[in-house]
Amino acid sequence: MLGLFRKHATSWLIKVAFFLIVIVFVFWGGYSYKMKEENKVAVVDDSYISVGEYDRAYSNLLEMYRRQLGGAFSDEMMKSLNLKKQALDMLVERYVLRRAAQQLGFVASDQEIQQRILEFPVFIQDGKFDQRRYTALLQQNRLTPEMFEHQIADEISVQKVESFVKRRASVTDDEIRGDFDSTFGRVKLAYALFDPKSYESQVKVDADRLMAYYQNHQDDYKEPEKRKLAYVLLKFADFGKSVAVTDEQVRRDYEDNLAKYHQEAEVKARHILFEVKEDAPEAEVGKVKAEAEKVLAEARKGADFGQLATKYSKDSGSAKQGGELGWFGKEKMVPPFSEAAFALKPGEISDLVRTQFGFHIIKVEDVRPEKTKSLEEVKSEIVAAIQDEKGRESALDKARALGDMAFAHKDLDRAAKAFDLTVTVPEGAGFAQTDKLPGLEAAPPTVMGKLFTLQDKDVSDVMDVGSGYAVFQVLAIQPPEPKPFETVKDSVEKSYKTEEARVLAQAKATELLDAAKKSGSLEQAAKSAGAELKQTGAFSRRQPDKDLKFRGDGLNAVLQLQLDHPFPDSPVQELSNRYVAVQLLSREPPDADFEKESPTIAKRILQQKENSLWQAWLTAEKEKAKVRIIKTL
Repeated sequence: MLGLFRKHATSWLIKVAFFLIVIVFVFWGGYSYKMKEENKVAVVDDSYISVGEYDRAYSNLLEMYRRQLGGAFSDEMMKSLNLKKQALDMLVERYVLRRAAQQLGFVASDQEIQQRILEFPVFIQDGKFDQRRYTALLQQNRLTPEMFEHQIADEISVQKVESFVKRRASVTDDEIRGDFDSTFGRVKLAYALFDPKSYESQVKVDADRLMAYYQNHQDDYKEPEKRKLAYVLLKFADFGKSVAVTDEQVRRDYEDNLAKYHQEAEVKARHILFEVKEDAPEAEVGKVKAEAEKVLAEARKGADFGQLATKYSKDSGSAKQGGELGWFGKEKMVPPFSEAAFALKPGEISDLVRTQFGFHIIKVEDVRPEKTKSLEEVKSEIVAAIQDEKGRESALDKARALGDMAFAHKDLDRAAKAFDLTVTVPEGAGFAQTDKLPGLEAAPPTVMGKLFTLQDKDVSDVMDVGSGYAVFQVLAIQPPEPKPFETVKDSVEKSYKTEEARVLAQAKATELLDAAKKSGSLEQAAKSAGAELKQTGAFSRRQPDKDLKFRGDGLNAVLQLQLDHPFPDSPVQELSNRYVAVQLLSREPPDADFEKESPTIAKRILQQKENSLWQAWLTAEKEKAKVRIIKTL
């Protein structure tokens, strides 16, 4: 397979991105020297899931959530997501899908594998394939091209299974019509709100109930698990310094990557934008153009361009900077703008330039002509890059040797002494998974995630921590412990009141809705209960009510109400957690063109049914599989 790439070595550049390597790590070895036959987490039919596979799956999930949620990702959220179970379920699912692909005879051809790899945008740079970079990155991660391509083939086979299953989904005309009516049909509601906050004062708190709540929710009030760690860091820079780089190496690298050092022509400019839509009426266009011409006249008379931009420009991104756009090439701007800017000399001001955004006045401040940097200009850059690459390779080789010895003896200190390296033991009682290790602040969050999958005294795989490669050992583990009641009493009481108030609000809303169903009138039930009754205007899924912010399932519930069934089964909960007792007052026909909207609706319903069908099939296949958990994690 790799031979296919070599044939195209002059037309493609494959840059193996970190995220892709991570995908492979879920199923392949990475740096691991712990993949022993007896070290298993679970067995699926006759296939084993190793600790190494599990560790990587867990770490990758952790990294995914951290990237998506950022600062919102807390210890509590991590516990609620149950990432350890998710990771194991994902691996079980993968084995089940592999089995299904084999049974159905779905395989990937060499051509499909090649095309899939070449489809990744991150693989393409300057239209060339960099064999050296491709090979180096695979070697760094102890991956052979065969292993890498095998994983791609596996992904293709699984996708063929998914496509096979989803093809059974279909959409009926009645389903399209029903969704159209629900989406574009307008409804009016009578409703009564029950806000949990208004019931907090009614919640009675005594010591026994509070203690019982604390005991039933102790997982919410725990000190996180902490670990005492030791590590050896092999910095890239330290290894790169000793790498000797010859002039011939520099020259060859320069010639191989000449396109990299070619600079397109650039201009440095400011602009003033007068917004007007492309399809705006002629009268509006004329009015905006007249305003722009007045400002253009001021600019050409010598008025300060930056001040004019700050005062008149509708480009919120640049107006505060006096219209400053910085340096840009022709491809960075829309064609009419670029053509006008690149036709100007430094200090010149353009005529009005019309784009899809409106009218622009452009002032060019400086110009950089097209050029290719000379070897002398980039020599230091090339030397540094080669030293970095070779330094990383040397650091990785030594880190692997260190890790192998440390793992064999379960003793990082002993291995470090053998290689004349220093062991760092950060001060303190230990670190939580969300902490940063001193001296390793640049390390990705996945590092701590992986370290928290290890057992006491375990030695880690070699890890990239940003500034170098590191090998860790767990010295001690302090398990999660409940915080003493007295230290969290205020927090417990607040949570208790919130929960009890929510229960009260829901009960009151349910009571009112039940009364309305009996009488046939929410208005009558509200009068009897002394509840405030309100009415919405006509609203739809496309144009929701401005006061009621329903959750997705709640919105579906009220939009599907019919005049012969005007009440939902239960109170509807808002995003703000208020409970709403509602009654349908009227329905208005959809205010949209069915023929125009039906293709979009059909596509959306089909996707929903495909996903439901896929999940149902997958659940059934997983239930068929014989899964036995060997090690609890």
